[in-house]
Amino acid sequence: MTGSSSKEKISADWVLLPDGWHQHVEIEFEDSGLISSLAASEGSNNHRVLIPGMVNVHSHAFQRSLVGLTQRFTRPEDDFWSWRTRMYSTAESLTPESQRENSTHLFREFLLNGYTTVCEFHYTHGAVDRGNAEIPALMCESLIQASNSSGIRMALLPVLYQEGGFGGRPPSADQRPFLLNTEVYLGLIDHVRTESSISDLQIVGYAPHSLRAVGLDSLRAILDHRSDSHPDSPFHIHISEQLREINESVLATGRRPVEWLLESCSVDEAWCLIHATHITKSEMKGIVESGATVGLCPTTEADLGDGFFPFPDFMEAGGSWAIGSDSNVCLSPSEELRLIDYQQRLTHRRRNVFHFDSALGAGTRLYLQACEGGRKAAGMPVGRIEVGSHADFIALNSEHRMSRGLSADETMNAYVYAGGRDLIEQVFVAGVPRL
Repeated sequence: MTGSSSKEKISADWVLLPDGWHQHVEIEFEDSGLISSLAASEGSNNHRVLIPGMVNVHSHAFQRSLVGLTQRFTRPEDDFWSWRTRMYSTAESLTPESQRENSTHLFREFLLNGYTTVCEFHYTHGAVDRGNAEIPALMCESLIQASNSSGIRMALLPVLYQEGGFGGRPPSADQRPFLLNTEVYLGLIDHVRTESSISDLQIVGYAPHSLRAVGLDSLRAILDHRSDSHPDSPFHIHISEQLREINESVLATGRRPVEWLLESCSVDEAWCLIHATHITKSEMKGIVESGATVGLCPTTEADLGDGFFPFPDFMEAGGSWAIGSDSNVCLSPSEELRLIDYQQRLTHRRRNVFHFDSALGAGTRLYLQACEGGRKAAGMPVGRIEVGSHADFIALNSEHRMSRGLSADETMNAYVYAGGRDLIEQVFVAGVPRL
């Protein structure tokens, strides 16, 4: 928090704080956009229902341009791996200019739908003019510019991608746009932190793509760099998304991916394990004990036929989880949360699978937990309305026909289970209206 005397205020009839709903709250924040105080409001309020902005812990911005192109029958065994071939051709055509334009539009859509922070898992380092050593830096710069112009907060996660599969398999020609050697990758991290147009809206973290794309030596080099320069930086990795991936890991290492990772690395609370769809009970226990967050991307995981994450067991064990939009076929946090719940209802053939107590609605509970996991995964003080956190809020529309006459908690349930963008009245990032 700065020592500036310049302050702004927002108030609401009901505000969702980390411990639940509070009535008649005035939020004061510095011109830096950090919340400096919470107090009882007096007189009329600006809004009826105010909730923390949602954190999107996993996005590949360029994949938004695939929407509509892959929903056609091609062969009976169509799956993630065949979808990936089409994705490669899209990545190959990107330039810094097209990436900036596409990402700016996408980030504005995120804001409209209620995401105020995005963790951009960025591996499109450039296929065009690969002889130009500046291309990877320019591709990162394009995302920073998109964040700045749209107003969304971003954890930029440049990705290290080196191998075509477990056991050091050479990359394919299609993977060429993603490839960097370890020295260049770490230099890129340093460059973005010191030489780019990075602003208060962005931080930079680390992202080895997956265990099939990064070997142990490179993984350790990244971890050493992180330990020496920014030890609290977010650290994200794809893990255990596909059964084929697990089988190849066992053949190459004798271990399942999560099992190998927990044995080989000091996984901590700054880690976000993306997908972790297929995990054993012992792997689940290890994830929970490490404090890492699992980044779930329900719509993408459904679209690609990945499978179900064992969500009720993970939640009961006290695991940290968050949501992401991944391939960006869906941009709505409420739809992602809804799908998480409905997957379990269909699997177990009953309602309210999570056995939440009745003090708060299931929609409110899910939203708060996703915000908490997102806060850890993003490595920023987001996802909470509290002193010291960023003033990133969503005002829900109390005049909408779905919310009229409902309590704050019921309005929240309507937002998660029946609404979405249409129930959002205003979005704030750093206290600034973004709609």
